[in-house]
Amino acid sequence: MVDVKTIGSLRAWDLHQEIIMETIINLRPEVKMRHRWKIMPEALVTENPNDKYPDIIIKDEHKRLVFSMEITHSRYFSYDRKKCEELQQRFPNAEFFIYNYETDVLFALSDEGIWYNSREYELTSRFFRRPILEYIYVPEDY
Repeated sequence: MVDVKTIGSLRAWDLHQEIIMETIINLRPEVKMRHRWKIMPEALVTENPNDKYPDIIIKDEHKRLVFSMEITHSRYFSYDRKKCEELQQRFPNAEFFIYNYETDVLFALSDEGIWYNSREYELTSRFFRRPILEYIYVPEDY
């Protein structure tokens, strides 16, 4: 668990970036098995520079968004949830996840617009062999 006092600090920003980086490293081997798919940190979902920047995205060989994950903490969870819901309206075939590192809970947005959490369900993706939570890395020293 993360000390709430660090939220908003440079240390929290470093933690956020480390979780993004290490999670991409863990997801990347399976993404690379798919011909011309790309996994990227904090990248645009379209060519519009004013568009949303999810923390982790995966685009297919046609450059369509198929997977999005936000790495967040409780203070920004509501903002990230709204971002995912807006993106789901535009990209209904993509999967959307939010990982709250403060509570160590993963959330998944269903096609019906319902949020499920890893405390109650094992959250999976059609693109990966293991449950998504197994790919997320949080350093023990935080």
